[in-house]
Amino acid sequence: MTPATKQLIVFVKAPIPGQCKTRLSTLLGEHKTAEFYQTLVRHCFEQLHDINDINLAIYATPDTHHPFIQQLGKDYDTTLRTQQGNNLGERMFNAMHESLKHASQVVLIGTDCPVMNSNYIQRAFDALRQCDIVFGPADDGGYVLIGANRVQPELFETISWGYENVLAHSLRNCQAFAYHAHLLETLWDIDTPEDFQRYQNHLNQNTTAE
Repeated sequence: MTPATKQLIVFVKAPIPGQCKTRLSTLLGEHKTAEFYQTLVRHCFEQLHDINDINLAIYATPDTHHPFIQQLGKDYDTTLRTQQGNNLGERMFNAMHESLKHASQVVLIGTDCPVMNSNYIQRAFDALRQCDIVFGPADDGGYVLIGANRVQPELFETISWGYENVLAHSLRNCQAFAYHAHLLETLWDIDTPEDFQRYQNHLNQNTTAE
């Protein structure tokens, strides 16, 4: 059987109260926020079943020891690794660089975009047939997905992670180092109490539609 040449990386945080989705804790409290984060993670993984011919790897922070992370590895029969780096850019580069040692394409996602589905991820892989790097923009100026068939550290440098210019600066770096970039359609993710309300409205609309 030929090994898959496509790698999907999912970045996950251990659901430790006070250490995940911290901006939501003012609304939900630390423990409820950690529970909600687990719901987001589970929803994210449920979207991956329809993607064919990929290797799946979970990169966790601060490590892979939390029972929830261990259970994810068992449930999805996949590799668990610890994110390495001093900031988000370094962690993403290290994970993607390691994956590209054995895969020709790599896509990396987080778990806080409830409207991302398998079709969106598949189209990211498809785009990499004709470009070097692909982004799934977020409407807050960041991105919910990044994929590439080659990477270098400079792509992730001089970026203020967590601010509204993340995607713009990333595209600037791509241009500086001659990476052909492709953008998917813009989605939204959950970081703030306002985002949580948007999520609740999204659920209510889906329930009404059913």
